[in-house]
Amino acid sequence: MEGNKYYCPECGAEMYEKYNKPALNLTCPKCGCKIATTRWESIDLDSNEYEVKVKPITNPSLDVLKVISKIIGKNFILTKNELLGGCTVFIGRAVEVKKITTLLDEKNIKYSVSPDFPY
Repeated sequence: MEGNKYYCPECGAEMYEKYNKPALNLTCPKCGCKIATTRWESIDLDSNEYEVKVKPITNPSLDVLKVISKIIGKNFILTKNELLGGCTVFIGRAVEVKKITTLLDEKNIKYSVSPDFPY
């Protein structure tokens, strides 16, 4: 397990690890979240950084504006202006990207993820 970095699912900070075979115990120094496991999903171990881009939307609905505004942290007017040409809405690790893409899928918002997102 040496060489891997683990990130808190709550706040995204790098977690401290303590490996006591067969369990791996992780503690977040920022928020105190603790995780102990003997099995990891590949998405949890993925340390790649992914970029989520939304395709251009010329007339976004209020629901779409709410979702994108929440993701990018801007007001509706700025969000609408960004959506006209398409925009990057998120850059981050696989676990967070999965949450973002789930929100986008629920509202049928077209997007792309790079590099290829296998989850």
